[in-house]
Amino acid sequence: MSAEYLKELITGRRTRKPALFSKRVPDRESIIQLIDAARHAPNHHCTEPARFYLLDSKTIESVGRLFGEVVAGDASDPVLVEKGERKKEDWGTAPGLLIVTCRTDRSSALVRKKPAIIEEDYATCSCICQNLSLLFEARGLACKWSTGPVWEHPRFAETIRMREPENERVVALLFYGYSEQELAPRPLTPLSEHLISEY
Repeated sequence: MSAEYLKELITGRRTRKPALFSKRVPDRESIIQLIDAARHAPNHHCTEPARFYLLDSKTIESVGRLFGEVVAGDASDPVLVEKGERKKEDWGTAPGLLIVTCRTDRSSALVRKKPAIIEEDYATCSCICQNLSLLFEARGLACKWSTGPVWEHPRFAETIRMREPENERVVALLFYGYSEQELAPRPLTPLSEHLISEY
């Protein structure tokens, strides 16, 4: 892979709405291979903190239903109820959803000795999610990295069968699928506003 191609992947990757994904379901084995490749990310102390929940359609539908409930709240506001129904449909019918969590045992000797491990592990998982989004892009798959509050729902951990809820926190809900939606690269503010190079 050339540096130019990688640059194009990074700058051209855009978030696309799951509601606009086609119903074609990406091959599960191919997704597993991408997950395995994405794990190769900087990881201080080699803790390998990422956990991957590759959901089936039934569980995706359940997550969509939970998010609809979160958005609707106590159902007293008809606007929120309608928005909740849309989210339930948009999320619950997505062709693919991968949930990435960060597993750090806060009671471990390593964390007690160096509490910064908690943030280092989270940073590793964020790198993995970026790797995944670029790998999806390279395979012609659209992706949306969401941190929607559905994971705060009391039934969320049970719904996805989270292994260690007491030690895991959600980093990303990665929706993926095929999309014809064309988006121009996102403009950023000039680098000069963020780069300090006068040394």
